[in-house]
Amino acid sequence: MQVLMMPDYRIDNPYQTLLTKALRQEEVNVSFPSGYRRVFPIYRAIQTNSASISVLHLHWLDPYLKGDNTLVKLVYCVKLLIDILLTRWAGIKIVWTVHNIVAHNSKFPRLELWTQRMLAKLIDRAIVHHSAGVDEITQRYKLPSSKIEVIPHGHYRDVYESAIDPLEARQQLGLPESGKIYLNLGMLKPYKGIERLLQLWQDNQAILDGNTLLIAGKALDNRYGQILAQQASETKNIILHNKFIENDRIHLYFSAADIVVLPFEQILTSGSLILAMSYGKPVIAPRLGSIPETIGAADWLLYNPNEERGLLHAIKDSTQVDLDALGQLVSQMCDRWDWNAIAQKTLQVYQNA
Repeated sequence: MQVLMMPDYRIDNPYQTLLTKALRQEEVNVSFPSGYRRVFPIYRAIQTNSASISVLHLHWLDPYLKGDNTLVKLVYCVKLLIDILLTRWAGIKIVWTVHNIVAHNSKFPRLELWTQRMLAKLIDRAIVHHSAGVDEITQRYKLPSSKIEVIPHGHYRDVYESAIDPLEARQQLGLPESGKIYLNLGMLKPYKGIERLLQLWQDNQAILDGNTLLIAGKALDNRYGQILAQQASETKNIILHNKFIENDRIHLYFSAADIVVLPFEQILTSGSLILAMSYGKPVIAPRLGSIPETIGAADWLLYNPNEERGLLHAIKDSTQVDLDALGQLVSQMCDRWDWNAIAQKTLQVYQNA
């Protein structure tokens, strides 16, 4: 089977690399587009591919829905739909993995939602990473549930370097050697609730004294990065590493950390959660989207996002639970997200399409 995956996000995200590697073990030939095409990039990538493509596997839509004003955005939205229509008329089956309902940083959510509803009418199958997402996608996209398949997001255990001694990792990163370290690692974006987390740390110094909050990742928006830096500078025991964390240093952060904090305000699927689980780290997070289903029985530190003090209560609970036992349970839950099983299910979706 010949499958074309688009867009190609392998440089920034290991997800497609891991999925492709596992699919090739199932004798699926996966290719990616080469070169840049402004007009109908999907259809033209199929036409110029050396293989006879039978399935287009579409992932994130961001690069096809550009535009800083309504008119330009509308043009790109219509252009994507025409691109998909041309692909269908060429006899190509279309599978779409829905990673986000609407892009987190979208300036035109209604227009994007309309586009995605139109797209949903043109695809053969949709993939979501958790069963709770089926109802949401069915309602938001008006997509029949019979077209939706649930396939989990695989782990990242084989991507980054293994964990090292926590004290050594803290020394290499210049972090305090005593107290617990609460880590939030990833691109710094407003929907991740980082400002709220910083404020909570600032307002509860008596409870959190002796522990460190470590925020690590690059703010794509400089102004937002400055806001976070100002907040962090006003409170002791907060360290902000506003920079891109290279792959060969990610293991240092997770080795140094005791707990990972992911105070999302909205989320469908979280790669950050999968990464934390891949290192066997206890996770504080809201009961949103895929999080409860992904973390499974290791949900000791999940909180109700509608409860005003839910995040604070979860942090308080983290000072009292057996973190070693919880970490072992996290690792057991992560065992479920094996890429070979995921590839087999994905192949079945291609065949069903």
